[in-house]
Amino acid sequence: MRPNLTTGRRALPALLLSGLATLAMAGPVTAQWASSSEAWLGVPLPGGLAVPPQLAVLHDPTFSASPSPVPAGEEGYTDLQGERIHESLRRVVGFSEESRASGQLMWGRVSGFPAATSTAAWVADQFRAAGLRDVEVQRYQSDAPMWWPDQWEARVLGTDEMGMGSDDVILRSAVPARGTEIPGGMLTAQLVFAGDVGALRDVDVRGKVAVQRIRPAGVSPSGERYGVGAFAMRSVVGEGAQALLDRGAAAVLNYVDQPGNMHVRDFGCARCFNIGGADGAFLVSVAERAEAAGTSEGLRMRLFLDASERTDLTAQNTLGVVPGDGDEIVIVNAHLDGWYDATGDNGDGLAVLVALARHFAKPENRPARTLLFVASGGHHSSGLNGPGHLVEMNPDLVGRAVLVLNLEHIAQYLVDPATFEVHRTEQDMGWGITNLAPFLVDLTDRGVARYGFRIRDDYGTGVPGDLGRYASLDMPRVQAIHAGPLYHTSGDVFESVSVEGLERAARFYAYFIRNVADASRRELDP
Repeated sequence: MRPNLTTGRRALPALLLSGLATLAMAGPVTAQWASSSEAWLGVPLPGGLAVPPQLAVLHDPTFSASPSPVPAGEEGYTDLQGERIHESLRRVVGFSEESRASGQLMWGRVSGFPAATSTAAWVADQFRAAGLRDVEVQRYQSDAPMWWPDQWEARVLGTDEMGMGSDDVILRSAVPARGTEIPGGMLTAQLVFAGDVGALRDVDVRGKVAVQRIRPAGVSPSGERYGVGAFAMRSVVGEGAQALLDRGAAAVLNYVDQPGNMHVRDFGCARCFNIGGADGAFLVSVAERAEAAGTSEGLRMRLFLDASERTDLTAQNTLGVVPGDGDEIVIVNAHLDGWYDATGDNGDGLAVLVALARHFAKPENRPARTLLFVASGGHHSSGLNGPGHLVEMNPDLVGRAVLVLNLEHIAQYLVDPATFEVHRTEQDMGWGITNLAPFLVDLTDRGVARYGFRIRDDYGTGVPGDLGRYASLDMPRVQAIHAGPLYHTSGDVFESVSVEGLERAARFYAYFIRNVADASRRELDP
């Protein structure tokens, strides 16, 4: 069992904690126990963590997107080739895999923990090898607590009321929603299916664990589309969970009805766990059969959680400079942290950042303005926001900036949110320019036509995410971003990013940066 790194953590019996940790840390499985026709009222067992089966096509060596155009004169830009960027992406995702192999249940490149520290150091090594100047890993301390779960388990208790041979079932996809607290660390209660979010059933949930089903690609009772993924349903899920807690539910399970059996990191709640498609379908089927058989009271669940507010965390930003003429700076940012494998959020952005640094560090590609490359931390960690700390720690440097460009979620394959079919192209992204300067709008249009970069043509001024903490610099902020159905899930795997999309993005951004570096201040910010 890992040592207690946080003061004031709730003490649980060592034997119980050790046993639960062993069960919870078990790796993915394809089946748990043999099932007889009587066990669990005849409902097949859900198995372990699994990506949607539709993603299997990504292992087909013939599956690919269309190649990126390479305009005449750019054939020698080898640092922007997709295969080379793909190699960098593989190393970035490897840090997440090391986190998982270490036994960290909430694995990933999470700022405040070793995998993100290793990622920041790796980026610094790449910057130095490329010849960037003033390369530095800047450490900073958290300025607010971060809720963090170390260990947890969601276990459906087997009883003969659920059929002879009904052994306990551990829901392998279960993950506590941020902010969740289980008083005393353990809760055992009857389980009840409360219906679909937005249309909850009038059932008694008092003192029970209530399951609400979320269909991210669905339509609300009022006819409103929820969007393309769980991200778009944060508000409605939170409202549904709170309504169930207000009705007396002891806890809530957010059943995210998607193919496979994925961890889903989105949603915040006082006493909630999120569960994936296979686990949720199992629970609902058993609950419905138990209700029909009059044995609902025998369907019980135990939730265990060891979580705390962490105030002792340190994160890193990695900086490197490609000098240009004069004092003015263009900042190119990509966050280095992420949940789970975090390939499309934000491994692809980080790998392209490294490729652009290599490209512009070469003497023949040096820009007119100085470029400050930033691999920022803390995008997903409360109190550790990288851009905010960067601005505070480097006022003279960032004060010379004339524009900041953020690279995030830029090359993931398009996954249909309704069917999870994978298309041979990348997810189209929203494009934000905070001032919608005509020069920047026209430059974007020319870049899209030149390289086929996948952004929607309804440009806006919204730039959610990392660019928010650059707002105090009062300069144009630009980014492409999307939140598809794999966003913040364990399905955001290495294979989900297009090699051709990486090259398309890198060539587009190199063209955009080169022209921004040459433009006048009036063109950038009229």
